[in-house]
Amino acid sequence: MKKCPRHMIEIPEDREIVMCDEKEHPWNQDPNGYFLVKLENGLICCGFVDSGHKMIVEFRGKDPDKMIKEIADRKLCSLGNMGYIASELMIAKECLDSGKEYVQR
Repeated sequence: MKKCPRHMIEIPEDREIVMCDEKEHPWNQDPNGYFLVKLENGLICCGFVDSGHKMIVEFRGKDPDKMIKEIADRKLCSLGNMGYIASELMIAKECLDSGKEYVQR
């Protein structure tokens, strides 16, 4: 048993363990649209572009966690693409903090 902040957590020996490095997950265009990310004036800028190629909202800030939560609250994309944009925003944050160049993958 392990303890999280409030409850004891049971971790069974026979639980399913998924080795993710060996899995293939091909990229699929989200029918709702896509995100464009850049760094500008010390901020992470994340624009959501709809399927008609029009940017309908742009999120700006230094905290990728807050940006991710705002994107999720607005239900702009699928869970698969949510994982992608969350990862991309974290990479942008690392570049912002370290002064490295950021290029969206």
